[in-house]
Amino acid sequence: MNCSDSAEIKICLVCDITSKINYHFGSTTCLACASFFRRTVSLGIHYICNKDGNCSASHVIRSGCRSCRFKKCNAAGMKAGLVRGKRDVSKMPKYVRDSVQQGNDVVLRDYATLTVETLRGCSSKPNESEDNGIEEKEINTLLNVTTDQLMQYYIDLNNKSFLPISRICSYSFYELNRKNNQEATGICQNCPGTDLLDLMDLGILFKYVSFANLWLDGLWAEIQINKFENSAIDENEYNDMRNSFKMFICDFKMNVGKSLEHLNLDLIEYAALKSFCIWKLGILDFGTTLKIFAQEHYLGVTEALNQYYEEQKNMNQEESALRIANMTLLLGPIFNSYQDLMKLHQNFSEKIQFGIEGNQSDLIF
Repeated sequence: MNCSDSAEIKICLVCDITSKINYHFGSTTCLACASFFRRTVSLGIHYICNKDGNCSASHVIRSGCRSCRFKKCNAAGMKAGLVRGKRDVSKMPKYVRDSVQQGNDVVLRDYATLTVETLRGCSSKPNESEDNGIEEKEINTLLNVTTDQLMQYYIDLNNKSFLPISRICSYSFYELNRKNNQEATGICQNCPGTDLLDLMDLGILFKYVSFANLWLDGLWAEIQINKFENSAIDENEYNDMRNSFKMFICDFKMNVGKSLEHLNLDLIEYAALKSFCIWKLGILDFGTTLKIFAQEHYLGVTEALNQYYEEQKNMNQEESALRIANMTLLLGPIFNSYQDLMKLHQNFSEKIQFGIEGNQSDLIF
């Protein structure tokens, strides 16, 4: 490797890792350290080291002493003044909410350094190690929710009146789209982790939220009503259709609806599929930040789904994995239908706009 190649390698000034490096909060760090710094500052957490205050912050044991890791962040030049505070108290972990309600400005957290022995499960402080393990299992650091809470969020999105796709027509679409845009904007603002996204990322995410919230929900509702008993269309009739809007709906039913019907998902499984569509359809459009959040959502939902399969469906690991794999494979034809919708959109003369916080706009159905 020559000198010019070496000069291009970026290293996180906190943990020394060389992947996903960028400029965060005044310093050159990886996204993981940036997320840790942002969370610590925004929640007002003050970690206490139980050692000598000089623990390693290497990415190899990055889950170790958080007090020393935060100290390393400051030494690397990261500036707390560049971090915006949490806007939604309900998204804070319980220990933070309790501290805020008690009027405390700083949340104290006691963390012992994790050594190689403790990482192998040989901690000399079993009670403390057990407590920390429970917290790590319960709270997703980036999303600030448990896997159960994450799954419940997507289930709650379905607590609404569904409009079957056959009832979506061009002459009523404008009003439907306005309502859908309002719902999609609310999802973008309240979905776990989105309070950490910038406006550009929210604008990208909005497109896929909007698609899933209207079209996928409509397809799901249609299946629940009539199982597509009357959806078959004669080829000649199809060719005679002049309304491209109806043609898209027909294609969506045939290309996605049949497979979705065959999967016979229950409400919880459909909530998981909808989350996959929101966070996985746009993977080619997503930048690094959105891809990381998308993976966190996917892993969190699949973990909750596996637990649901085991406890409620008595399914083994192989059956659960196959079920989730079949749901994930459905994203291919769904993405193709999304692209068809975008092409149809380009043919519409009426431009429908949306806005998030009044600054960002785009064209979307």
